[in-house]
Amino acid sequence: MLKTKTLLPVVIFTFSKKRCEEYASGLSKTDLCTSLEKSEIHVFVERSLVRLRGTDKFLPQILRMRDLLSRGIAVHHGGLLPIIKEMVEILFARGLVKVLFATETFAMGVNMPARSVVFSGIRKHDGRNFRDLLPGEYTQMSGRAGRRGLDSTGVVIIAAGGDEPPEVSCLSAMLLGKPTKLESQFRLTYNMILNLLRVEALKVEEMIKRSFSENSAQKLLPETKRLVDESEQQRSALRQLDCAICEPDLEKFYDICGEVVHLNRSMMTQFISMTPAGNRALSTGRLVIVNTNVHRNAPAMILKPLPVSAANSQHRSFYCLVLQPKEHDLSQSNTTTTTNLDETAPLPITTICAPEHGDGKTEIVAVGAPDILFITRSAIKADVDSLMAGSDSLETTRVRQELESFGQEAKKGGFVEFDWGKIKDMEFQEMLRSKVRLIKRLRTEFQCTKCPELDEHYGLVHDHKRLSSQIDMLKMTISDQNLELLPDYHQRIEVLRQLNYIDDQGTVQLKGRVACEINSADELLLTELVLDNVFADFEPAEVVALLSCFVFQERNASEPRLTPKLTKGKDIVLTYARKIAQLQVDCGLAISVEDYANSLKFGLVEVVYEWARGLGSIVRCISRLDETCREVMGAARMVGDTSLYKKMEQAEQDIKRDIVFAASLYF
Repeated sequence: MLKTKTLLPVVIFTFSKKRCEEYASGLSKTDLCTSLEKSEIHVFVERSLVRLRGTDKFLPQILRMRDLLSRGIAVHHGGLLPIIKEMVEILFARGLVKVLFATETFAMGVNMPARSVVFSGIRKHDGRNFRDLLPGEYTQMSGRAGRRGLDSTGVVIIAAGGDEPPEVSCLSAMLLGKPTKLESQFRLTYNMILNLLRVEALKVEEMIKRSFSENSAQKLLPETKRLVDESEQQRSALRQLDCAICEPDLEKFYDICGEVVHLNRSMMTQFISMTPAGNRALSTGRLVIVNTNVHRNAPAMILKPLPVSAANSQHRSFYCLVLQPKEHDLSQSNTTTTTNLDETAPLPITTICAPEHGDGKTEIVAVGAPDILFITRSAIKADVDSLMAGSDSLETTRVRQELESFGQEAKKGGFVEFDWGKIKDMEFQEMLRSKVRLIKRLRTEFQCTKCPELDEHYGLVHDHKRLSSQIDMLKMTISDQNLELLPDYHQRIEVLRQLNYIDDQGTVQLKGRVACEINSADELLLTELVLDNVFADFEPAEVVALLSCFVFQERNASEPRLTPKLTKGKDIVLTYARKIAQLQVDCGLAISVEDYANSLKFGLVEVVYEWARGLGSIVRCISRLDETCREVMGAARMVGDTSLYKKMEQAEQDIKRDIVFAASLYF
C-alpha cells in the first residue's frame, strides 16, 4: 500500500529488536529495488566488507543483511554489529533502503528523514513496565516523516495492533499532551570532583552553577539581589529601639515568646487535636486564648468544629466567638512597616488583649488548632445555634459579658490552663513542662515587662527581626550554600577523604590521581582493586573477563559458568563493592549497598573469557572494555606496576581483533 501511494521510503518503529527481525523476515518475497539500485547496493556492500577479515564476511548477521539490503529492506537496532548499522544508515540516507524496521534509537541523534513513518504500536517497555509513548517520544519519532526539500508533508501512520484500536484518550494524550519537562541530568562524579580539585582555576561550585538544574535559580539572581537591597533599605528606615528599660533583654524576651508559640503549635497539631483528652478540651463552650495574625492574644469561646475538608485537612479548625475592642481597626493597628492589611502587630504572649467591661464586641472567626495559644479549664454554657445565627441578642450579650470577665481575669494571669495529665505521651509532657517553664521565665526574669510601652517596642523588634530574617533567607538563596548539589558534593568529598584520595586540605593524592584515569568504569572500585594488587594472581584473559562486569549493562537471566578462579575473582570484586558502598552510605549518600553491588553485571564474564560466541551485546561490551583496559594501563603506569601494565597490554591485544574493531565506514 505504501508503495502504491508513493509513501516510500518508510521507517517502521518497533519497540523490540526481536520483532524488528521478525517483521523483516515477513517480507522475504518482497523486492523494492530496481536493477540499477541493486547494483549500487551490491558495490557498496562489497566495498564495506573489504574491511572485515576472512570468515567474518560470512557471519549469519552479515549474510542476512546482504539479502535484505539487496531488496531495499533493512533493520536497525542496538544488537547489530557496528559496521552493519553504518551500512544501513548510509544506504538509507542515499534512498536505497525503502523499508526500515527500527527501534526508537534510530530517532535519536541521526538525521535520517523518510517520506512516512509507521508505528507498529504505541506501547513500550521502559525498563520497569509497559506504558504508552510519551508526547515527547512520539514527536521525536514522528518528526522523521517528511524530507526537507523533497516532501511538502510527512505522513505518520499508527498501525493498531490486535483487535481493538487504541483508546481515543490515549491517542489524545500522546498527540496533544504536554511534552516531557526537561530535567537536568547533571550529576557529580568522583572523577569530575578529583579533576576539578587538580585545577586551581576551577571551582566545583561554578560548575554546578552552570548546570541546567541551577539555570532557573541563576536567572533569578538579579531580582533576588534587588529584593535584598530593598529589604535592607526598609530595615535601615525603621525606628531604632530607644528605651533604657527594654534594650537589655527585649530581644531575648521576643525569642522566648516565639519559642513558646512554636512549642504550643507542635503540641496542638501533634497531640491535643489528635487525642480523646484533647477533643474533650476543645469542646463547645470552652474558654481559650487565640493568637492569629489578626486577633492577637484574644479571649474566645469555642462554638463548634469546622467540617473536615481538603482545605483544612492538615489540622482541625473551630468556629470561635472572639472578643475584641469595639474600635478594633486593622488599618490603625498595623505598624508603619506592615503592608499586609490582614495582619496586626504581634503582642508578647504575656499580654492579653481584652477590652474593659462594655467596650468589647464579639465576632465569629474560624480558628485553626495551632492558633489556640491557651486552653483553660473554664467553659460557658451557651446556645451555639442562636449565637451562630445571631438570632438571640440577649444570649449574645450574656456571652460577651462573660467573655469580658474572663478577659479581665486573664489579663491579671488569673486563668488556669486545662489539666493535660490524661495525655501520657512522654514527648508531650516534656513539651508541656518546657512551655510552663518558659512562660514562668517570661513573667519573672525580664526587665522589659516593666516597660509601660512594651507592646509597641515588642512590635518594633518584630519588624526588625522579620526583615532581618527575610534578608538572611534571600542572601541564602543567592549564596553557593543554596546550590542543590552542594550537599552531595560535600558528602562525596568526605568519601574521598576517608579513602585517602585527597588530604584534609583537598589536595589530590596518588590514589586520587589514579582515579582520574578511570572514566568508563566505577572509578573508586576499580582504583581500589588496582592499588590493592587484586589482579596480580590472574591471567590477562581472566583480568579482562572480570573487568567486563563494569561495562556490561544488559540484564542476563542465565548465570554464567565460571572457572573456580573467576568465581573467586567475582567474590573479591563484590566484597570490595559492598565495602565502598557502605562507606558512601556512612557519609550520607542515598545509595543502597545491595543495589550498588548488583549494578556489577557478570553475565558476560564467561563469554569475554572464552571470546568464542555471541554478537549484539558482546560487541558493545568488548568495545567499551578496550577503553577500560587502556585506563587501567594508565593507572598501572602511574603507580609503577609494570606487571599489571603488561597484563593489560596483552589483554587489550587479545580482545582487539576481528569484526568488533573493524574500521568505521564514516572515516
